[in-house]
Amino acid sequence: MGGPGCSSFDGLMMEVGPWRMDGKGGFKVVEGGWEEYTTMVYVDQPAGTGFSYTSTDRYVHTLNEASTQFLEFLRNWYQVFPEYKNVDTYLGGESFAGQWIPAFADAMLNSALHVPLRGVAIGNGWIDPRRQYPTYIDFAVKVGLLEENSDAWKEAKKITDTCVGEMNKIKDHEPMQVKGCERLVTDVVKNQNKKINGKDMCLNIYDIRLHDTVPDCGMNWPPDIKPITTFLGRQDVVHALHADAHSGSWIECRSGVHMAFSEKSENASIAIIPKVLAKIPVLIFAGDQDLICNYVGLEAMIKEMTWNGGTGLGTVQTQSWNVNSAPAGTWVTSRNLTYAKIFNASHMAPYDSPHVAHDMILRFMGFNFSSIFEGSATIPSSLGTVKKPIFIGQEEAKPTTVPVPGKTPEQDKAMWEAYYNAGSAALVLLVAFAGIGACVWCRRRRQRSLRLPLNMDDENIPLAASRRMEDERDAEAGVVEEQERYEQRLRKGKARATEPETHQPPIFDVGDSDEEDDRLHRRGD
Repeated sequence: MGGPGCSSFDGLMMEVGPWRMDGKGGFKVVEGGWEEYTTMVYVDQPAGTGFSYTSTDRYVHTLNEASTQFLEFLRNWYQVFPEYKNVDTYLGGESFAGQWIPAFADAMLNSALHVPLRGVAIGNGWIDPRRQYPTYIDFAVKVGLLEENSDAWKEAKKITDTCVGEMNKIKDHEPMQVKGCERLVTDVVKNQNKKINGKDMCLNIYDIRLHDTVPDCGMNWPPDIKPITTFLGRQDVVHALHADAHSGSWIECRSGVHMAFSEKSENASIAIIPKVLAKIPVLIFAGDQDLICNYVGLEAMIKEMTWNGGTGLGTVQTQSWNVNSAPAGTWVTSRNLTYAKIFNASHMAPYDSPHVAHDMILRFMGFNFSSIFEGSATIPSSLGTVKKPIFIGQEEAKPTTVPVPGKTPEQDKAMWEAYYNAGSAALVLLVAFAGIGACVWCRRRRQRSLRLPLNMDDENIPLAASRRMEDERDAEAGVVEEQERYEQRLRKGKARATEPETHQPPIFDVGDSDEEDDRLHRRGD
């Protein structure tokens, strides 16, 4: 995920969705998916990402443009699915979604759409570069990748100080990216480079327990991405997802979308989050094995952030968090902000710990566990000394077996009674976790329990008119020339610059050709 320009199908197929690839070209249903007790909508954005498209011929350049485009998606969504207009809604995402989510939430809260937005969740997010860049070295020392005052540490300290010096020159805004700091994440831990079976290997910056080939350093991870790309390239799958109007094949990250996005003068989302916290709860969670958006940086950000009348978390106590009779992490809540650290989890925390992530999101949403007697929500968990309520007729849950997905009508009824208001429902919009066609599967499962008026014919209605693109080419002038530089540019998220060998045009660009020529020639990255 992340990017910009990386598809939220990563989240659906590898993290919080109801299935995983089975190694045979298909997929298998798994437990712990967030769709078990909510309706999930995965959104590929900005337009041009994944299977998404629009009728314009431009990519977005700023958070404001992306927010406007996301609101337009919501307007179209509610026209096609009006039954969800008044359903409690949450936004979620990870990595570069640390920029998307606060901006989209702020736009939604101030729009005329009156979306019942109840909270947002950000996993291992890139939010506050001023606090996060300098903590790469601190994290490396904390987890044993660097020894303080060693030669490797002194070299890492020198390049960190150079980065901080460059950031300190920026006085007029909160930077989203600093050119002189972008290679810091790999340079700080280059002492971990080694030869394995004759290959030059480097630390996986998304999961420090692993190594990857030089210079990828994590870009080939998780291994599921190759079969996912093959699966989503099948014509029967494309048709089932109602993505036939998309003229190109699915790729994880689209370089045109990435290159068009400008971060040089726009405020990072750290400037927005306090405004969001004044209105709705925010969950920030972090897998503790991630380097690129590590928990040390997020904790430093929270410590310095001012919101709702105070700075930092204050005097509240951090609680131990256990799931299925094992330590899951730590949990703390203060003035509408919840921070959860997940043990033994990577940049894509739900990939490693699906049941922990599931317990986390249900707790954040105020789920009434005592109303559920089957399903993943019955896996035992606790915060501090307080155990999760268990349905009164249920024996003490055993940590040996995990429930299999699938619900009886009685479970469906109990599911919706489990929210803080009996009979209410929840809609989770995942951006940079996303593809709207995927929600049809969940929607058909939900229609009995929601008892909403549905017209199944409307599932064939396109969300926007599109014109077929001309012969395949890069829509943005200069992208081909910039490609090599882009591939060397590390980003917050799974920012691969992989395009099909037969170049497909990015589906949507946001700015005319002349504007793009000027922009790309101005870029110093």
